[in-house]
Amino acid sequence: MVFDGVETISLIVVAILVAVVAFFYSNLGLGGGQLYVPIMILFFVRIEPKEIVPLSLMFAFVTMLSSTYTHSKKHLVDFRLGLLLAAAGLIGVAGGVLFTSTVDERVFKAGFATLLVIVATKMMFDIYKAKKENDASPTDFSTRRGIAGMGVSILTGFLVGSFGIGGGVVSVPLIIYVFRFETRKAIGTSALLGSILTPAAILAYVLTAEEGVVFHYQLALVLAPIVLVMAIIGSTWGLQKLKTPVVKTIFTCGVYLAASAMIYSLLFQ
Repeated sequence: MVFDGVETISLIVVAILVAVVAFFYSNLGLGGGQLYVPIMILFFVRIEPKEIVPLSLMFAFVTMLSSTYTHSKKHLVDFRLGLLLAAAGLIGVAGGVLFTSTVDERVFKAGFATLLVIVATKMMFDIYKAKKENDASPTDFSTRRGIAGMGVSILTGFLVGSFGIGGGVVSVPLIIYVFRFETRKAIGTSALLGSILTPAAILAYVLTAEEGVVFHYQLALVLAPIVLVMAIIGSTWGLQKLKTPVVKTIFTCGVYLAASAMIYSLLFQ
C-alpha cells in the first residue's frame, strides 16, 4: 500500500524514528532536523530531498513548540529575549532561503561544521573541568551582548532557512555563553526562538518553491501529531528526571552529531 508516494512500512518506520527523536530532542532546545532529514531521505526514497526540507521544518516546529510549552510551565522561557532574537533570526531565514538557490553550499557547510565542532568542544571542556553552571538568567544585558546575540541569531535563522533544522545547535550555546543563562532556561528560550523561525521558513519555502516541487501535506498531517505528542511527553519527563549536567552532556553530543552529519553531507553528497 502506498500513501502519498510512500510505502506503508516505510511510513511506520519513519513514524517510530521521528517519535524517538522528538522525545529526546525536545529536552535539548533542538528541533531535530539534523536527524529528521536523513531519516526521511533514507526511507522516503520516492520523495526528492528538496521536498524533505519543509517536512523536516514542520517536525522541528512541532518539537520546539512542545518544548516551549513544557519549559514555560516551569518558568524556563525568557519570552522577551526569545522574541528579540527571533526578530533578528527572521532576517537570517530570508537569507537562508535565498542562499540555497544562489550560493555554493559546500563552503557554508564546511564553515558551519567547523563552528559546531568548536562550540561542542568548548561545552565538553567546560563539562570536563566542572565549570560552574550559570545559576541565574539575567533580565538585563549590555548593548554589546545584545548586538552579538542578534548577530548569531541571524546565523541561526540562516541555518533554519537553508537546511531545514531548528537552529538550536547555535542558539542554545549563544544564550548560555553570550547572555549567561543557566542551561535549562537557555534551552526553553531557544525552543521559543525555533518555534518562531521554523514556520517562517516553511512559509518562505512555499512562496519560493520551484514549479513541480510538492509539499507533502498528507505526510505532515500523519506524522506531525506523533511528533507533537512524543515531544510533550519527552520534555515533561526530562524536566522531571534529567539533571542539568546530564542534559548539557547530551546536548553537546547532539552538536557533535550535527557536525558529523554536515561533514558527511559535505564529503559524500
